[in-house]
Amino acid sequence: MNTSSSLRRHWREATDARLARALQSARASVSAFAEATAASGSVLQSWIEGREVVEFEHYPEGDVIDPRRGSQFYYHSHRDTGREHGHLHLFWHATASGRRRYARRESARWVRSAPTHLIAVSLDARGAPVELFTVNQWVTDGHWFDAATTMSFVERFELGAIEGHALSCRWLTGFVRLYQPLIADLLVRRDQRLARRADPAQARRDHRLELLSRAPIDWAADLDALESEARRRGV
Repeated sequence: MNTSSSLRRHWREATDARLARALQSARASVSAFAEATAASGSVLQSWIEGREVVEFEHYPEGDVIDPRRGSQFYYHSHRDTGREHGHLHLFWHATASGRRRYARRESARWVRSAPTHLIAVSLDARGAPVELFTVNQWVTDGHWFDAATTMSFVERFELGAIEGHALSCRWLTGFVRLYQPLIADLLVRRDQRLARRADPAQARRDHRLELLSRAPIDWAADLDALESEARRRGV
């Protein structure tokens, strides 16, 4: 799958308004990434803070959680896949029915919600994103929803300026918005793979099935393609 070609096709077919929003998200993401790199050495170090990375440990400790928006992520490392140093798991808190109970204040607790896994983002040793992938339900637990419902959560994924992590929150929010078309495709492919099993519900608990869909990305090339399309249209 040529993800850059897929994204270019999506942007060619997008309205000027959607293209402008993607461009705004991309630029905000790049700016925040550059600021985080200048401040900490990399976005990785903004979470790890110079410590030795322990396999499966979450970074930062306690995860990064926005209780008002229901968004959450953490970084960890446990795979030896060449380019990947580790990966982010992104979540959105919803009830079993798919509803989100918004907290009115930062200290409020969510009620009857669980972190639904949205997407994972592989990062290289510099902290640059190199792949997107989906995982099976047993990997992270939480409520499970079909691709369309999960995608509606992706579209609402947003992180405010969480103390100590404002830059990585801004980077990740813009990054997810930029890659929504690819994430939507990966979620559909995830469901299609499970649907090929005789019992999809049982397949979600099958530990032989871990990664359900994946796509390598070239963030720099994708950003260049978006900028080129925007210039072509004069957006």
